[in-house]
Formats: sequence, C-alpha cells, structure tokens
Amino acid sequence: MFDITWIFTRLSGIFLFSGILLDVEIIILISSLVSLHMNFGLRAILNDYIHSNKIKVALLFLIRVAGIEISRYIFEILL
Repeated sequence: MFDITWIFTRLSGIFLFSGILLDVEIIILISSLVSLHMNFGLRAILNDYIHSNKIKVALLFLIRVAGIEISRYIFEILL
C-alpha cells in the first residue's frame, strides 16, 4: 500500500497547496511534482483499464513524451 508512487502522489499534493511562494526553487519543485503526479496517475489508469500489451506500450510511450513536453513548457514559462 505504501509504495513510492503513493508517497510521491501525497508529497505533490502537500507541496502544491502549501508551498506556493515566490521562490523559483519552490515553483520548480511544485511543477516537477505536479508532472510526476500526472505521470503516475495516468500510468495507474492505463494499467488498470488497458489489457492489450501493444496498446499499453504505445500509450506508456505517449505518456512519457507528454510529460517531457509539459515540463519543457512549464520551464519555458518560468524562464
């Protein structure tokens, strides 16, 4: 029950609501935890509801690419 996904999901929620300050480091930490939260959530949904391995591998690749692109856009906004 208490695996690394559960811990990262809870930490992202805690930092998202309690850590919105004007420091750049906190904003970068929050954005990275939000992208991790999104990534873990989509992977959990995918593993629960998709049973074909070929489709699952393709969608996992698309989730990874989407996570990279979203983090890149967040960092472009900050810089």
